[in-house]
Amino acid sequence: MGTPSALLGVVLQWLMSILIAAIYAVGTRQLPRLRSRWVLGGLAYGVVVFFVMNYVVLPLSRVGHIAHFTPATFVENLLAMELFGLIVAYFLRGAQRARQ
Repeated sequence: MGTPSALLGVVLQWLMSILIAAIYAVGTRQLPRLRSRWVLGGLAYGVVVFFVMNYVVLPLSRVGHIAHFTPATFVENLLAMELFGLIVAYFLRGAQRARQ
């Protein structure tokens, strides 16, 4: 579908990222340890996001199948989610410190 489809994909990717970050933000209010141990919390959240996206969301989507990974792509995708989790946790830690 060309450019409109690509733009829709980018917008949906950003919205999904914001939603995932918001879920972590709500979690830090319920579990204060996620704030004090932000590295551990971010890494754990990255693992959770990876498995939920690939083994829950993707099979329930229109694609309708579980992602197939080679060992290298599995590690690459997992590391990308770990980095995302760390970034979210780091910025939430800073935002919550600023409020205090």
